[in-house]
Amino acid sequence: MHRMEIPLRYSDSDQMGVVYHANYFSFFELGRTTMLQYHGIDYYEIEAKGIVFPVREVECKYLKSITLGETIYCETEIIELTKIKISFEHRIVNEQGELKAIGHTSIVSVRKSDFKLIKMDEHLPEVYALKQHG
Repeated sequence: MHRMEIPLRYSDSDQMGVVYHANYFSFFELGRTTMLQYHGIDYYEIEAKGIVFPVREVECKYLKSITLGETIYCETEIIELTKIKISFEHRIVNEQGELKAIGHTSIVSVRKSDFKLIKMDEHLPEVYALKQHG
């Protein structure tokens, strides 16, 4: 599992100081991309190869509100890795360990030029090797 602190900005919240629900998806993206970076996967290098990872699915179950001023973390882990898809689970927790939200995202590997699915084991072996770490 990869854990990262999410810095909250004033603009993340509404006038009541509660973090806006759509921002959780940005938190998931930060968790996902920094986890991949931690494992040596660089999105820019992959794009230079003509491959991108669009989001195929995203969902969030909101459990408790996040308020401005809290220290929160996104805990991310790979729950499934196939030849064309990576699925992640995200847990948003505060400093006290309170679970605020649980989310899931799935990304797929496609050619940037035509968005046709490509197999990671053939074209991105370094990404497919994450299957052993998952």
